[in-house]
Amino acid sequence: MINNLQPEFSFCSWYKQFIKCSLVATIIQIPDEILKYLEYDMFLLPLEAIKHNSSDNEWNDSLQNDEDSEYQPTFPEFSKSIQDVIDEYGSIFIKSNWSSPSDATWVAPTKSLQCKTLEEVYLLLKSSDRIANDLSVLKRWSDKENYPRPCLVLKQWRDINPCAEYRCFVIDDELVGISQRDMSQYYTYNELEKYNIKADIEKLFTEHIKGNFSLTNYSFDVIRNEDKNIKIVDFGPVNESTTKGTLFTYEELQNHINDAPEFRFIAQDIGIQPTQTRHFCVPQEINEYFQTFNGSLTSAIQKEIEKQNQEQDKVIDGDENT
Repeated sequence: MINNLQPEFSFCSWYKQFIKCSLVATIIQIPDEILKYLEYDMFLLPLEAIKHNSSDNEWNDSLQNDEDSEYQPTFPEFSKSIQDVIDEYGSIFIKSNWSSPSDATWVAPTKSLQCKTLEEVYLLLKSSDRIANDLSVLKRWSDKENYPRPCLVLKQWRDINPCAEYRCFVIDDELVGISQRDMSQYYTYNELEKYNIKADIEKLFTEHIKGNFSLTNYSFDVIRNEDKNIKIVDFGPVNESTTKGTLFTYEELQNHINDAPEFRFIAQDIGIQPTQTRHFCVPQEINEYFQTFNGSLTSAIQKEIEKQNQEQDKVIDGDENT
């Protein structure tokens, strides 16, 4: 995993250079107080995230009137920065330097990575092991010169047709392979547009990426909009993990590919295949826990906060009696 988290592939390292041909995004530096909050075991949402949640007034009132509200964390400046972007974009997709919290969609009210509220943003950040891993690596290398600072990337949410997503592989600064990203089904679109898709991606690479990215071996993900414009989504390494789930193997990319770049896609209907999102489901023990609260995440978190506050009171009382 750490091999994938190279500084060159950190979003904040490459975005400014390729901003004109990338999806719209805003980058916010993550302050130390937020890093400590995300490392903290206790699951508490910041006060301002709860205040912005108008869908559960009963929970809001109970928390605001709770005598233990002093334990509620608050990050007004950081939260305002996020809220300002939400207000501008309408809804957002979040990620850290390298990873999105795709392993935590089970905790989101929408069961997706689409965020419309501060609550949804903090829920995903606090629940994702992928985000935690990114931040752990950044902390480990914080004293290394030119290593990126932790950042929160907020992209304007858009519904992307999975048939229009592609992963591209570059070896020795040459585009050698283009693969359909969604391996779950056959798309007529790719069959009909195969020559145009290849030509459009080649044009993007030749005019904007080739010779401008800091490495010569890498992969990059793109989407092809309805207006047939190609937009960069992300950059990554070329290794076993990035070729997994594509129509290329790592070994063949290392060898000569005739008539490069080669565009590969599923050319016939193979039936419904498992999708990647199905691998990120609610853990069984969490699911059983939610059922005791009629499946309500809000109720479960509220109960957990009350329990943790009670435990904190016991610790304080014990200290006072000693």
